[in-house]
Amino acid sequence: MEVATAGNAALDVAVLAPGGAVAFYATNSGDEVVLPVLELMVRNLSWSGVLIYTIPAEAKADAVAAIVAAVAEGALRGGEEAGLPWHHYPLARTAEAHDAVEGAIVGKVLIDVG
Repeated sequence: MEVATAGNAALDVAVLAPGGAVAFYATNSGDEVVLPVLELMVRNLSWSGVLIYTIPAEAKADAVAAIVAAVAEGALRGGEEAGLPWHHYPLARTAEAHDAVEGAIVGKVLIDVG
């Protein structure tokens, strides 16, 4: 899942295996992406936009179940040991969490609501 589409397009193309895909859901307003069409075609690469609000409920439930299964099987890892640190913020510090994201913090920013 790509969240910096314009800035990472060249890297995404470089690291994708043949038949690979990029699903993107974010970029800066007005950003345009230039893709090497012939290379994407020859390597059978694909790009697809995803907007969670328009995905059917059944597809969302299937995706959640697949992610839960991947985590349980150890196929999907995160945290410091996986090279993707988690930064927790309490709900009262949500503005600070947003600032961290806008400041390009490395890792995942999580807001604890419970």
